[in-house]
Amino acid sequence: MRINYRYWFPLYPDDNQPIGGVKQIHRLAELFNKLNREATIIQNDSSFHPYWFKSNVKTISLKAFKARQDMSPNRDIIVLPETWIQCIPTYALGFRKIIFNQNATYTLGGIHPEDNMPSPKEIIDLYHHKDLSHVLCVSEYDEEFLLNGMRLGSQKISRLVNGIEVNIFKYIEKKELSIAFMTRKNQHHAEIVSQLLIQQSWFKDEGWNLSPINNRPLDEVAKIMQRSSIFLSFGHPEGFGLPLAEAASCGCYLIGYSGLGGKEIMNLASQCGSAEEIEFQNYLRFVQACTKASQALKNDPQSFFKSVSQASEEIQSRYSINAMESSLKRSMTKWEKSFAD
Repeated sequence: MRINYRYWFPLYPDDNQPIGGVKQIHRLAELFNKLNREATIIQNDSSFHPYWFKSNVKTISLKAFKARQDMSPNRDIIVLPETWIQCIPTYALGFRKIIFNQNATYTLGGIHPEDNMPSPKEIIDLYHHKDLSHVLCVSEYDEEFLLNGMRLGSQKISRLVNGIEVNIFKYIEKKELSIAFMTRKNQHHAEIVSQLLIQQSWFKDEGWNLSPINNRPLDEVAKIMQRSSIFLSFGHPEGFGLPLAEAASCGCYLIGYSGLGGKEIMNLASQCGSAEEIEFQNYLRFVQACTKASQALKNDPQSFFKSVSQASEEIQSRYSINAMESSLKRSMTKWEKSFAD
């Protein structure tokens, strides 16, 4: 008889900042429910919900979760973010755990020293802990890092398609001479490049403008990307590069950092002729790439929009929520079979 597994997603403290990884945890939990599993997000306050996207996932307060008397190691699984790896032995002691690793760079710590992550050796040991049943990752780079760097077995790792809302982030033909970018990561880099672009004669003469994106709801982010012709990426490091995928899906020419995890998006768009990856902190190359893209748009707009629309089609095909669901179904079969074994 099949066990009705229940999946619990600790996601606290309650944070109202627009963070892509938080949204993707909700999307993953939604898909668990769609695949007839019970998924619940654990929060400080069960009524909390980030303002900037919609989700129908059931929530529970941390206090109520701790008070539950019906938890069983045979059917309840804890899904932790990669930054919670030190909780593997202690959080819900003896229960199976899954790590939802959304950024390989954060795996071994060292990004935010104040987080007091364990040493690299301790983290690697924790990834081999008996309570850790499986690791989910979201990009080709992350998967290779976990397989060949961390030396985790292929049966213990699955790569999810990191799905985006393709019905919201979609290409429209009406574009403006607008350059969009997000300011949450490496804000100083964005300020430097913005000021350099403003100095360029073509930027002033042709009527270009900058469209920074900061603390906006999901639908507003999509609208800015849809009307923009170029998207600058300052995200580094990235586990996948969600803004890159969303911007490409909206038909933006991509310029900037891949953040390692976003290299597959950059490569895909580059093959369509609509992306240029920039080395970290090479501000001059940002300006040169934007100059090149603006001239391409001015001299041959038909070819420019053909390239970005082709990249949009590829992104929409490969990185939909439906594709994410299919990859989760395959992965879930693998780890739930190991439970039975």
